[in-house]
Amino acid sequence: MSSSCTSPSRRRLLQGSGALAATRFTGLMGALYAQNALAATGKQTVSALSPYGALAPVKDATTGLPLLQLPPGFSYRSFGWTGDSMSDGNPTPGNHDGMAVVTSRRAGRSTELVLVRNHERGLVATPAEAIQAPRSYATQPVNGIITVFYGSLPIRIGAGGIVTDPSAAAPAPFVGYPAGGTTNLLFRDAGWAGATGSIGGTLGNCAGGPTPWGTWLTCEETIYDFSGIGGKKHGYVFEVDADAGDSIADPIIGMGRFVHEAVAVDPTTGYVYETEDNRNVSAFFRYVPADTSGELGSLHNGGKLQAARIKTIVRKAAPATLAQANDQGLLNPDIGDEYELEWVDIANPDADPVVVAGQPGGISLAFMAGPTYQAISQGGARMSRGEGIWYSAGKMFIVDTAAGTDSRSRVGQGEGAVWELTLATMRLRAIFVSGNQTAGNNPDNVTVSPRGGVLLCEDGGGTSDAYGSGNRLLGLNPAGEAYIFCKNNVTLSADQIASAGKIAAAGDYRGYEFCGACFDPTGRVLFVNMQTPGITVAITGPWAKGNL
Repeated sequence: MSSSCTSPSRRRLLQGSGALAATRFTGLMGALYAQNALAATGKQTVSALSPYGALAPVKDATTGLPLLQLPPGFSYRSFGWTGDSMSDGNPTPGNHDGMAVVTSRRAGRSTELVLVRNHERGLVATPAEAIQAPRSYATQPVNGIITVFYGSLPIRIGAGGIVTDPSAAAPAPFVGYPAGGTTNLLFRDAGWAGATGSIGGTLGNCAGGPTPWGTWLTCEETIYDFSGIGGKKHGYVFEVDADAGDSIADPIIGMGRFVHEAVAVDPTTGYVYETEDNRNVSAFFRYVPADTSGELGSLHNGGKLQAARIKTIVRKAAPATLAQANDQGLLNPDIGDEYELEWVDIANPDADPVVVAGQPGGISLAFMAGPTYQAISQGGARMSRGEGIWYSAGKMFIVDTAAGTDSRSRVGQGEGAVWELTLATMRLRAIFVSGNQTAGNNPDNVTVSPRGGVLLCEDGGGTSDAYGSGNRLLGLNPAGEAYIFCKNNVTLSADQIASAGKIAAAGDYRGYEFCGACFDPTGRVLFVNMQTPGITVAITGPWAKGNL
């Protein structure tokens, strides 16, 4: 998941929207899918038929704007747009990202849910623009350039980019205050009830994950070290409580300093599984805590960081040695590929990054996190861009958003895959691999409903299909086949923004990502974010018609 705000392509490659096009699309899908669902490479290339039916624009119950396309019977209510005033009087931060329901509690006669929402923000010019929260990690301004070395070659990194030529001008420096963090949201008796800041002073809070003891682990998706230019090291995990003031703004060092994406806790062992999003120089980690009491702060009490390594090739469509499978097997999987994992210890979870060259998939130069370098040096399994991870019924569901190949056959540059890790056997199996943007366009965050249905958030810049252009929420049916459940339909005019009382630039936002999908404990409400312009919605409807 990227914090950059590059404009996605908005050209519609396939015309035909509205009810007629959607009906034709649904009618044709059954026969088309039966013939062409899997490419010869063992990847899905056509969307499966949705059990919920065709999509159509649906108006938001809060603003009256048609922000989403949904199946018949579904409705939603938006909340917490960027700039909206929160309960603490501060404006809602932007760049909404990972999110989960962390607790359900009684408030008088009401049932109240507490959600924690990430904000994937970088540096801002003033401290007032940072998240105002009761707990903050880094509050001092940074100003300068980071210099690292590849051998004797200095590499300068700043807000203006990366400069590898010693004779070239330096990039523009990093200047400002870390503005990432989290907000806590209240949802009471099927309606939004408030929001407040919870942790600030972090950087690039992408995803994270809920804990069985009712907290949220928020992850920094960066390894910038600002300690030499006035700030602090970044690349850590922090713990956020349902009561914002009890959150802990000290990093959990033992969980590693790397390009964190998401985490999920095995409630049986207390082990925390962690993904990394650093193209083709990523590992898959787990944290074995010394304190398994399962309480706020227990993960801070030390533990052991480990990385996955393929021990046995159970099934692989393309022949490979064990070393080849660890190096590139996860970068370009086929549906049904399966491995048995083992775990290697990481001696220094807080090690500095290492500059590496000549990595798979055409990566000429990369900044590999210190723990990842230790993992790969021990023959650990390499992932492309580990993204969402979610625990359900003894399994971890893990997304690699770039698994596969591109048009130039470069591994780790594809459309994405979903892995299922059975914790009792440590068997890792590819249950979904996209071979075409129509089937899946870089899935990112993942959640599993109380009914056991897997839901994916796309982050591929938008897919053009019979419903128009835009990112989608994809369900996986029991066979592991992806179908379209929802489509981003956010296009805003200046008049619409003004009439809704919101703060946003007019424009077409359909190509921006969905993120933070999660269900309430009953499975009646699906919460999800649209990162840009920054909107949170609560979706309800006839879930029993399908597997979500």
